[in-house]
Order: sequence, then structure tokens, then C-alpha cells
Amino acid sequence: MKAYAKIAKIAMTVMLLAAFFLLSGFRAQTIIHDDGSETQDVLKVSDSAQGQKSLKDDADEFQKRNYTIMDYNNDNGEGFRAMKTITKDGASKSSVDHIVHKTHDGLICSTYYIDYNFDGDSIQSLRLGAPMPENGVDLEYIVSFPSGTRVVSNSDKADDQGSTYLWNLSNSNPTEIKLQATVWHKLFIYIALFLVVLVLIIVLIMEHRRKNVISWKRAAHMRKVEMMLLCIPLIILGYMGYEYYVGTHVTAASLDKVAEQQQEELLENREEDKRLQDADARKQRSGEMVAARIRSKANDISNELRSLKVQYRNGSISRSSARSQAQSLAQQAKDMLNESTNLSQADREVLEQLIDNVVAEADSIGASAPSRSSSQETRRSESTSSSQSTTRSRSDDKSTNTKSSDSSKSRQSSDNNRDTGKTNKQ
Repeated sequence: MKAYAKIAKIAMTVMLLAAFFLLSGFRAQTIIHDDGSETQDVLKVSDSAQGQKSLKDDADEFQKRNYTIMDYNNDNGEGFRAMKTITKDGASKSSVDHIVHKTHDGLICSTYYIDYNFDGDSIQSLRLGAPMPENGVDLEYIVSFPSGTRVVSNSDKADDQGSTYLWNLSNSNPTEIKLQATVWHKLFIYIALFLVVLVLIIVLIMEHRRKNVISWKRAAHMRKVEMMLLCIPLIILGYMGYEYYVGTHVTAASLDKVAEQQQEELLENREEDKRLQDADARKQRSGEMVAARIRSKANDISNELRSLKVQYRNGSISRSSARSQAQSLAQQAKDMLNESTNLSQADREVLEQLIDNVVAEADSIGASAPSRSSSQETRRSESTSSSQSTTRSRSDDKSTNTKSSDSSKSRQSSDNNRDTGKTNKQ
């Protein structure tokens, strides 16, 4: 029978390991360490493109909550692992997964207690992201304790040898999770037992020597010392008995401790929500400033492209120079958008459309030969105006010459008339 029981335990261990490595849905494992610290290990994978897109959003949310994110993939799909560890002192205040609670932390043992009702709202309230159903199971919840832990639970699959306990949970099927675990601190237990044995040996040696002492006063003093030394193992054993009772029983103090931790977890959730909201608000403000700066720079680049296009059409610059400057401005616009990381999806789509228009405008420069009609018309008008001015100046000169000749002729005629008149008088 013992051989069959051992084989059954080994088979259960292999099944749990297979479930760990071949998981294609959603697993959340809480690991209790020997030093009292706790680690939550969340693993999510999917074999569909839509599921993997949802997992990316979940990974971002876990990262915002100070989880360590690692890419993970197996034969059943791709996903991520999110891990978070809290110290022994942190575990005494609140649970890492808000399910398992430490109700006692002493020198001899530590006690963990679970009394949780899983329903359709649990995954959201536990902040585990989107459900990833697989074979009728929405979540595989696993708790692992150090070796040698005394555990009483209602788990679906239990590996007592590995101190690992698993529940298959479904949103449509409310399930009650119950567990009570006592983690023995073996090192302190060994030290305490060693002290008890050492004190007893010392007392036996003193008692043997006391019997050989002649002076009754010295013998009485040694008896007092022996009685005092015997109080040490009694105190140690009494304390160990007290911790054994507290560690293996659910008392009113244990339930009060659970209530305190749940209240602390609510406060932590509110602080976490506030911190995330502040971070999102800062990110939104930063994104709006970046978007405004990109729009302003894109408008400047667009104005420069229009000016460049006008210069190219007028023939002020060559085609190669115009295309080179236009491509340089377009590359500046692309780099400006690629280097911006704090943009929202809506702002990024709008700015991408704006940058595409700028790039299209840059590509249109130099695509056709420059138009010289305006320059030819300008030259033609200039030549026409110059010829007209020349004609006017010539006509003015002719009229002036004509007038001067007429005046000279009139003077000559008047002089002749005068001379004729003088002759007649004579």
C-alpha cells in the first residue's frame, strides 16, 4: 500500500508540472517562501491573434502595478508572465494576491488562511486582467508552500509532497476556496529543542555534583540554580505549545487579522487607482503637448514646402535641389513622429495622417518640369514697356525738333520783313 501511495504522489506531481508547462489559458500561482516573503506568478497565453492582442493590454496593466513582465510561449500559444514579490513584513500587512492571508507569524510557525468565494466578478476584483477560458476553466489558482507544511484544504488537485494545491475555477460556477496551512520554522524548532536538551544536561550535571557537596548551604544554593535553569525549558516548551495551538487552529484573533488585512488591501487598491489615474493624466497632458508641438512643426514644414514649390515653379532652384530639400523636410517630419512615445492612439492616427500629407506634398515637388510661362510673360511685358518708352522718347524728340525749326523759321521771316521795311523807307 505504501508503494502505491508513493506512486500516486509522484503521478500527481508530474500532472501538476505538466499543467504548468502546457497551460494554454490562465494561471495565477502564489508561492510562500521559507523566509516569509510571498510571490505572485501570473501566466497567461493564447493561441489566437485576438487573444494575444488582449494579453498585450493586460501586460501593460500589470507593468503599471510594478509587476515584472516576461514574454512566455509554449506549444499552445504566446503570452506573458507577470511576477511580484513582497517581503515578510509586507505579507503581514496585506496579501500579495488578496486571497491567501497570513494570520500568525511567530518563532515556531506561521499560519496562512483562505476563505474565499470565487464568482463571476472575482477576476476583475482581483485585478488579473481579462479572462482566458480554456476547457471550461477561466482560472487555475495554485498555492505553493515550503516543504513539510501542514495543510488542510478543499483543493481539486493536491500535491502534498510538493506542498502545492490547485483549484480549477470558472466564472459560471461559483466556488469556495478553503485552506489552512501551518508553515513550521524548523531551524528555530531545532534551536529550541537543542536549548531544552542542553539545559537538562546542565541540570543533571549540577545535581550529580550537588550530591557530593558537603556544605548544606552550597547544596541549597545549587538546588535553587537548578530550579531556575529548569524554568528555561518549561518556558520554551510552553511557548511552543502556545504557537502550536495558534498555528493549527482558526481563532477569533486569526479572523480579526484577516479582516485587518482585507481593509489594508482596500486602501492599497484605492491608492493604486489614484496613482494610475495621476500617471494617466500626466501621460495625457504630455501627449497633448507633444501632439501640439508636432502639429506646429508640421505646419512650419508644410509652409517651407509651399515656398520651395513656388521657387521651383519660378525656376529659382533646380529640380534636384528642390527634391533634395523636400525629401529632407519629409524625413524630419517622419523622425519627429517616430521619436514621440507619449501619444495616445487617437492623436497618433491624426498626426500620422498629417505627416502623410506633408510627405505627399514633398513627393510632389520636382515630379514635373518647372513652369516658365510666368517668367516669359514677365520678360515679354518688360520688353514691350521698354519699346514703348523708347518710341515715346523718339516722338518727343521729333516734336521738339519740329517746334524749334518752326520758331527759327518765324524768326527769319520776321527779320526779313524788318529789312524790307527799312529799304522801302529809304
